[in-house]
Amino acid sequence: MRQAAGTYQRAAARQPVSRILRVTGPLVEMEYTGGIAMYDVVSLGPAGLPGEVVAISGDVVTVQAYEYTGGLAPGQTALPQGRPLSVWLGPELLGGIFDGLLRPLSGAGDWLLPGAQRDAAEERTWSFSPLAARGDQVAEGQALGELRDAGPVPVPVKVLVPPGCGGTVEEIAVAGDRPSDATVAVVNGTEVAVGALWPVRRPRPVRERVGSYEALDTGQRVIDLLFPVARGSTVAVPGGFGTGKTMLLQQIAKWCDADVIVYVGCGERGNEMADVITELAELQDPRTGGRLADRTVTIANTSNMPMMAREASVHTGVTVAEYFRDMGLDVVVIADSTSRRAEALREFASRTGALPAEEGYPAGLASAIAAFYERAAAVTTLGGDRGSVTVIGAVSPPGGDMTEPVTAHTERFVRCLWTLDRDLAYARHYPAVSWAGSFSRDVPVLTAEHRTAGDPAWARRRERVGAVLAEADRLADLVDLIGIAALPARERISVLAGRLVREGVLQQSALSERDAYCGAEKTAALADAVLAVADRCRELVDSGIPAASVEEVDFGPLLRAREDTGPHDAAGVAARRDAMLARLGEMRP
Repeated sequence: MRQAAGTYQRAAARQPVSRILRVTGPLVEMEYTGGIAMYDVVSLGPAGLPGEVVAISGDVVTVQAYEYTGGLAPGQTALPQGRPLSVWLGPELLGGIFDGLLRPLSGAGDWLLPGAQRDAAEERTWSFSPLAARGDQVAEGQALGELRDAGPVPVPVKVLVPPGCGGTVEEIAVAGDRPSDATVAVVNGTEVAVGALWPVRRPRPVRERVGSYEALDTGQRVIDLLFPVARGSTVAVPGGFGTGKTMLLQQIAKWCDADVIVYVGCGERGNEMADVITELAELQDPRTGGRLADRTVTIANTSNMPMMAREASVHTGVTVAEYFRDMGLDVVVIADSTSRRAEALREFASRTGALPAEEGYPAGLASAIAAFYERAAAVTTLGGDRGSVTVIGAVSPPGGDMTEPVTAHTERFVRCLWTLDRDLAYARHYPAVSWAGSFSRDVPVLTAEHRTAGDPAWARRRERVGAVLAEADRLADLVDLIGIAALPARERISVLAGRLVREGVLQQSALSERDAYCGAEKTAALADAVLAVADRCRELVDSGIPAASVEEVDFGPLLRAREDTGPHDAAGVAARRDAMLARLGEMRP
């Protein structure tokens, strides 16, 4: 038995047994018998259903239950566990599928049994190699050993000195196979196991937060070109039903260059989660050649699972990400959808009788959203490594109303907004990211990074593409009113340029082997090619060639370049650009 787990069990045994007073859905009220603190775990009823203390008022303790409470009745016992809601963090998380409390779903049957307390530790061993010796002086966050067979990550998973602990290494295990709960070192009287328990609502400490100047490569052109995100930043993806939120997030999970992916299905449909799990298992990791799922942690808390577990699942996901971040890894947390979490908060608040705010959400909604996104950061870990947690959260506004509370509050706390446009989605333009309704506050810091990486034209390219799209949007209403033929020649070319950018650069097929992912060099080549062709078209109409003649040119070879060339084939794109410019050069007034 783990030392930490055993300590908690002894603490639970010392807690006085309480009595349940009221049960209404996920809300349970019980007697206050002393020794209970906010966010402590409570076992409810004969089945020991897990719950968490969310309020203490006089002699009444309010608990939110993380299981279905049917059959739970007043008068039954409630046993405080004497610890906050915690999860087991260890190497077995990589490649695993868990529920919102990080209980393994593999081998659990169709349904988790009520009160099931299985944690993530499995009955398997890991090849432990010590990095410290007996008598060494170590500080918190320093590596005591590493596990070289723990998963396809760039650096071995490490066993770290726990936060708040440091001093002399009194005992250290020899190299060999160890289970996740085995004690491998004793530091200043504290036993250190391969894995560790950590409270989900407590951010893991770091030495300092640092500014991130490195872009997260998502492989999606509209994002990497127009609305890039830095490692350690935050993103919201609002969009109505059918606009492609889940598809976009799945593409990022598959293709972004993070070391570890934590995918949190928060209240979404079970068939969508099943698709994610199936595709991750089948997709080849471009880095290792193995399964992409082997460096992914999937937390599946679907719409038919207990409602309040949605609220805990996002904190569980970030806690898992911080565990791998502390090893010097770059982690991306994808939460789909944070609106379902907000709905769970609203449901619970209505049962407590709390005074509702806008649209019935609790008054603390903004604070709850901020508490999730603020854990994203690029950091220097306690051990001196650089790591990051990037948080990407989907938002599902009812009816596509971007002014509703969850969307409005989320926009305040994120650095990037990728708004999905219904009209683009219905026109079969994917990803349906609105260039007019999205933003990235990371652009200024990433401009310097692109310049250092050898692409000084990145900022100018992005600015020009944005200007072409804005001009085309401005003229679109005029075209609808008076027709394209009534516009001046240069404005007709502006409309044409907007179409070329949309279809030749921003559109991307998730089903195409060549187009599902696009490297930075190919993205730049496509944008430069379209801009060069648009400039040549303007020169032609300025020289007296009718705009109608230019519009009748077959631009198909240029538009097909995104699918006809490989993910990194910038030279192939340049060849098609040159061929198109040569063809335009043959036109005469």
